[in-house]
Amino acid sequence: MDMPADDQRVKLITFESWVSRWEWYEYARSHPDLVPHLLIDRSPCQDPFLDLYAPSGAARRPLISGLCRLRRNFRLGERFVYITKIHPQVRQSLGIPAHSTRSHYFGAVALTVVNVWDSHGAAANSFVPRCYVVSPNPTPYPPNLAHAREPISATARESCINYDDQLQPRIPTEATDNVWRGQYLAYHVRQREHALRVAECRVYVVDGLEALQLSPDRAPVFVPEDWGGQQIGQNGNWIPETVADELDGRIAWGETRE
Repeated sequence: MDMPADDQRVKLITFESWVSRWEWYEYARSHPDLVPHLLIDRSPCQDPFLDLYAPSGAARRPLISGLCRLRRNFRLGERFVYITKIHPQVRQSLGIPAHSTRSHYFGAVALTVVNVWDSHGAAANSFVPRCYVVSPNPTPYPPNLAHAREPISATARESCINYDDQLQPRIPTEATDNVWRGQYLAYHVRQREHALRVAECRVYVVDGLEALQLSPDRAPVFVPEDWGGQQIGQNGNWIPETVADELDGRIAWGETRE
């Protein structure tokens, strides 16, 4: 449905991270200087962008720019819970037992919309040059703002996964600069053709803790039964606030694994 019911104001969304495919995970583990955080969007234009290099948690300015899901109708106060699918081989490698016969997910972040920009360019103008991604550093604005023709703020090729012309994912050692530029150009065209807006967010806080986990060592493991068993659609699922509160709390507190 397009709009949530009165008691369903939170959107549960999946994204591709470095644990979503085994070869991605292997690359990230082998290159921690290039991929220091596993539970972030693997794209050159990270969406959501979590602003991990902000000087403090309070100074973070996460963004949802719609590049991944073509989402543009944001509302102030709207909440999002982002989870990322765990490849079965990654789960087994981490020693995480199967909690369901269905997919497993890491809970990564919960966000609340605090401002909405009418375009990628308008959002970019509100930022100053600083460190937004591991490489390059600095950039003039976050990586998921794709209004410029050239990828001046996109994550460097060595620190992201790109899809080629045949829509096959390529780890950095396989991707060429042309593949990297081609993926950025596709995002540039997408934001222009769909007049994508941008939601500036804050990380949801539970008991004084940010609902943000970047490492498989601490992130909670979710299964569909945690939100009623529904399969997550391409554009995410609306879930009741009571369910979201439970997921947010588990993300904020994290889990300790041996």
